[in-house]
Amino acid sequence: MKRFLDDALFGPETGRRLVLVHAALAVLIAVRIGLGPYRQLAELPDALFEPVPVLGFLSSMPSAGAIGALQVVGVIAAVLAAFRRWPRQTFAVAWVCYLVLAGLRGSRGKVLHNDLLLLWTSAVFLFAPVKVSLEDREAKREHGWPVRVAIVVIALIYFFAAYHKLRRSGIDWVVGENMSYLLRWGPAIGEPALPGLADVIAGNAVLSRLTAGLLLGVEVAFPAVIWWRWLRPWFALAAAGLHVGTWFLLGLDYWAWALTVPIVLVDWSTVRLPGRGRVLSRAD
Repeated sequence: MKRFLDDALFGPETGRRLVLVHAALAVLIAVRIGLGPYRQLAELPDALFEPVPVLGFLSSMPSAGAIGALQVVGVIAAVLAAFRRWPRQTFAVAWVCYLVLAGLRGSRGKVLHNDLLLLWTSAVFLFAPVKVSLEDREAKREHGWPVRVAIVVIALIYFFAAYHKLRRSGIDWVVGENMSYLLRWGPAIGEPALPGLADVIAGNAVLSRLTAGLLLGVEVAFPAVIWWRWLRPWFALAAAGLHVGTWFLLGLDYWAWALTVPIVLVDWSTVRLPGRGRVLSRAD
């Protein structure tokens, strides 16, 4: 069992894969920081400001200028990290800026999970080896642990999302009216692309229960990707489908989740490029 867990967490990966994942996460952080509606937060009245624990030292929402400056610094640092310029330092600066901005967004009296997966997954790479390159094609354990641990982090986040559903509601979360109520109420706080489809599913007992079952099933089974590599692309596709579906039905912003999962789970270093053949063979 010890060897089984050790291989799952610290198994070998190529330096090429490590670089690609690290850079892709930096790009995603840059996009998230740059396009996020953070400057609007400056309009929040002090009476409604409830800082999350990491921002407990703040008594009010920062000014639009301060938030904008944080965005500029975060985007520049993330882009530099993506291009492997002082990757450890610049990635850390980008991650801290993103943490603060996400914390400000969640300091309005309601806990938000939109940025949770990307933040926790990226945190692993704050400590990742940086003396690697795209030319490192030999699988090594020292290159593997950041990717493997990130996979574990993703799997556990999804699993505990299912656990809390079952802890609070039990199997009724699937067989009850929960999903029907969610689909009827959810669009009121978002901007769904297909509100009519949400009404159709909510009004059909079979479809609403099937939707709930698929969602819970994917979350419960997600830890399987820790040990079975061949399952990872399928779970990445399933996760992306779930979050895209959430946007279509409820209009909720989980696109960072939909992109983070395939970035980490899929081994892009082995993708066949047009006219170049296979980049390199898989290595366990």
